[in-house]
Amino acid sequence: MLGEISLQQWRCLAELIDNSVDAFIEAQRANAPITTPQIHITVPMTANSNSIVTVKDNGTGMSVPTLETAAKAGWSSHDPVNNLGLFGMGFNIATARLGLRTVVWTTRKGDAEWTGMEIDFAELNRQKHFRTPLRTRPKPNLVESGTEIEISKLKQDQLEWFARGANRNTIERQLGRTYSAMLQPSGVPIHFELQINGTKVEARPHCVWDAARSVQTTRWGEISAVQPIDVRLGARPYCTKCWNWMGIGETQCPSCGPEGNVISRDRRIHGWLGIQRFLDEKEFGIDILRNGRKIELGNKDLFQFVDENTGNESSDYPIDDPRNRGRIVGEMHLDHCSVPYTKERFVRDDVAWSEMVEVIRGRGPLRPEVAENLGFPANSSPLFKLFQAFRRSSPHNRTVGGWSKILVAEDNDAAKEMGKRFEKGEPDYQTDQKWWDLVEAADAAILSGNGSGGATSVRGRRNRGGATPPTTTPTGTGSTTTPSATRSEIGPLSRRYTDTATNQRLDVKAWRVAATDPELIQGAAWTMRKNPNGVHEFFVNPAHAVFRSQTLTVLDALLAQLALVILDFDKGIGGTATFAGVLASLRAEYAKVYRLDPITIEGDARMQITSIARSVVGKADAGLLEAFYNQLSATQREQIEVEMASKAVAKPRDAITDGRFLEHCPPRIVTDFVLANPQLFFDGKYWDDPYVDTGYISSAGIEEAQRRVRTHYANLLNDLIWLVEQGAPALKAVSRPRLLRASLANILLDKTSQE
Repeated sequence: MLGEISLQQWRCLAELIDNSVDAFIEAQRANAPITTPQIHITVPMTANSNSIVTVKDNGTGMSVPTLETAAKAGWSSHDPVNNLGLFGMGFNIATARLGLRTVVWTTRKGDAEWTGMEIDFAELNRQKHFRTPLRTRPKPNLVESGTEIEISKLKQDQLEWFARGANRNTIERQLGRTYSAMLQPSGVPIHFELQINGTKVEARPHCVWDAARSVQTTRWGEISAVQPIDVRLGARPYCTKCWNWMGIGETQCPSCGPEGNVISRDRRIHGWLGIQRFLDEKEFGIDILRNGRKIELGNKDLFQFVDENTGNESSDYPIDDPRNRGRIVGEMHLDHCSVPYTKERFVRDDVAWSEMVEVIRGRGPLRPEVAENLGFPANSSPLFKLFQAFRRSSPHNRTVGGWSKILVAEDNDAAKEMGKRFEKGEPDYQTDQKWWDLVEAADAAILSGNGSGGATSVRGRRNRGGATPPTTTPTGTGSTTTPSATRSEIGPLSRRYTDTATNQRLDVKAWRVAATDPELIQGAAWTMRKNPNGVHEFFVNPAHAVFRSQTLTVLDALLAQLALVILDFDKGIGGTATFAGVLASLRAEYAKVYRLDPITIEGDARMQITSIARSVVGKADAGLLEAFYNQLSATQREQIEVEMASKAVAKPRDAITDGRFLEHCPPRIVTDFVLANPQLFFDGKYWDDPYVDTGYISSAGIEEAQRRVRTHYANLLNDLIWLVEQGAPALKAVSRPRLLRASLANILLDKTSQE
């Protein structure tokens, strides 16, 4: 029956790993640490019925009496405080889930032989009792110690599962994440090495910005991208029999009475929260550990606020990204909180859990205006600070430095691709420098107007090749060309490109060069060649006239050139690929930033309207704002108030006189306010176009200039209104020219577009 309990294969192996880890920890506590603690796992690679699963460690081993009791269901030699192994049931569930026969071998340093016991369900049924004979096997090396578990007679569904290579990769990936805190050299609480089928399992740490990276906030000052946490809550009575906390000063467990075992148990919450170098719909959240093992991976409960009075739950993060992508991650050690036998999550009813939640995120909502409206005190928790500084996935306005102020790479696809290389352990991607190059590339493209390559994206000034990263020369790439001080690497374009149509992979190093560079023959805009190291070097002159176009960017040139290289090779081996097919494949993967994506376009339009509304908050005359609000219809005012109430806007009457109500108005009302009060938005207040000071003298000239400005901006704002009112699903059916026009309106309304 234990074998029928649903437990994923990697969790079955983790149960057995936990026992080995506990042996390592116990040896360390006894001042006899294992020099190089190791755990070796073998799993089947085929569905052969004779295949076995083994888990072997070089720990201290067990005595015969300990071995005899260790396999009894429901019995554990481990205390529930300091070890990973909590239930004797864990061993029984894990082994019975995989196979029908288990043999445990163990030996201690100095023992003359290995001692073993066998659990064979068929034999136990046949003999009608649970006694099994003691087994021994020779031990050539007396100093050897450890425990080995062999599971055989594997169930057919398990054999078939292990036989699939993708599933074995899943095991390696999950165990690498689960034990990453201990697989790293500076392991916590210990370091050990784990191998599966002879391959070392690497720790899978989070790809976060360096702690030295920070952003400046108005209220909280400088906030680092990594927030360390170490809070000691003090000792408290705890019963190791029923695993319940007791009140301060209690000496006897109210549940167990005299039979209980009450100890004074420390309570410590420690770890860190940080900002991932890329955004993702799923890959974010906080890992929560118990005694070094990650029990919960990517927990997102801490991003939810639950009102204790009403029980209502609301999401605090992510709320500013149209694709619901997040990047707040972390690792939190919660050793003193209970977990169920499956070790899939922490027990939410344990007081230790609620204490941790308050330390990490505070008592109230992360959104200050909602917290204030509900009467919560000021929040200074680590998660609150990160939320305030890094909640956005794009700047309010694309001003110079906007991306660096929130530590976001505009080309998130490139950032995610580099994250995979970080995970693989590639040396060049272990620091955050390449991600910082992406951030600077986005800011530099804004600074240069349309980027050095003349590429303008329909979503904003987003030229992937138009940045100006630090000048470097092509050293270490096998280049035979004389290094030139006028060359600089285009970091965002230097990467590995894979064509799914032909499965070819090309490593590319991209260089920005001058028109006089010897690589460019007869005034060409770009060229490519393969160097002795097998790297394809792309030399491009972004200032060439061909790039002063809405339809050709430096990235377009690179992908077209790569398509030619791939096609040439494919034809040489008798392939049937076409240029159109290869180019389409490359663009689908590497030109996502230029897509007319309805979700992103609608999100940009909403953000632009909010930015326009927010620009007058606290700056316009209160009487003017209140008069405008009172002129609205009763239905419109009701709609605005409902929206403000849903967002828990503090002091709604004040929101009318200071202008905050505009942030919660439908787009048409915001547009009406702009056109009714142009003096609040032009002449450098939001847009640079002159309105009050037109430079004309006659009243007729002034009136005509002002009418032109109002008409121009009314048309642009109407396009934004259309985008928002249509919504992303409906925009998918809109023609490309119509969608392109509305998207360009968003660019023209961006106050940086006139710079």
